[in-house]
Amino acid sequence: MKVEKIEKFHKMNTHKQLKQQNSKKKNRGDKEHLSFYDIIELMKHDSYYRHRGAIRQK
Repeated sequence: MKVEKIEKFHKMNTHKQLKQQNSKKKNRGDKEHLSFYDIIELMKHDSYYRHRGAIRQK
């Protein structure tokens, strides 16, 4: 038996709170879109470089 089912059976309120916390974590991955011009502007400075298509900071 999973911990989730036991928790749901005994403490309904706690189970709902945990579900809400996990759903908030899913939305963190929203990424902003950078145009080609933005990438060029970032690459002008020494502290940025491209690695596997991503812009990284040194």
